[in-house]
Amino acid sequence: MGELRVDQPAPGVRRLTIDRPEVRNAISLPLQRELDRVLASVAGDDTVRSVIVAGAGPVAFSAGYDLAELAEWTTDEVADAAAERDELIWRFVTFPKPVVAAVHGAAHGAGTILAACADIRVGGPHTRFTVTAARYGGANLTWLLDELIGAGLTRDLLMTSRTIDGDEAHRIGLLSRLADDGDVEAAALRAAIELAGQPPEALREIKALLLAGPGRSLRSRYDRENEIARTLLRPRPISDVFADFFDRDRARAETTSTP
Repeated sequence: MGELRVDQPAPGVRRLTIDRPEVRNAISLPLQRELDRVLASVAGDDTVRSVIVAGAGPVAFSAGYDLAELAEWTTDEVADAAAERDELIWRFVTFPKPVVAAVHGAAHGAGTILAACADIRVGGPHTRFTVTAARYGGANLTWLLDELIGAGLTRDLLMTSRTIDGDEAHRIGLLSRLADDGDVEAAALRAAIELAGQPPEALREIKALLLAGPGRSLRSRYDRENEIARTLLRPRPISDVFADFFDRDRARAETTSTP
């Protein structure tokens, strides 16, 4: 069995599980390449409407990059891998379909990066986030985290590398949803099913608009949304868009009408 398990837990939902629990789901370069390959395939599969990324076992979503692997490489190999990983992460964050991260345990370093790049992050009481780069003289997530939790909290987490639990992560917005009962997998699946039930073209454009937004003026973002709505998301007849509403309205009228 490979290090990335792929299954379909519900119609329209593809789940990708990092399956290296013996090393707390540390991300090797071959595994990251496989994740990229599977996502590229999923992007072109119209039967897949949403994706879940999870980690195997009860302990960790992902402890980050595989340090044992890195220790075996030369300085040049480490640099080459870092450049490749930069592109792999960028393709992940710009993946056109909605992604749910099921963060059931520890997410350190690259594990936190992977979760932050998802559209919806689901966690529970045992979730732990740490952005570790500052401890090693580096920097991670300066380009994204402030959009999720604000500038002040981003400086706190990135500069101190402190660990936060699921409750705090939910309170500050790093977790989108908190599974109070601890069943993160079930809560993530519910979120993915919700996403799979939405019109895929709308979610694709919403995601693209949000990613392209930072740094642009409010008016330019407003105009771009309207342009997309009138072209790529060309409106259908109102009777089609709100067919369910009109059907319910007619049913109520028939039920309440007197003979």
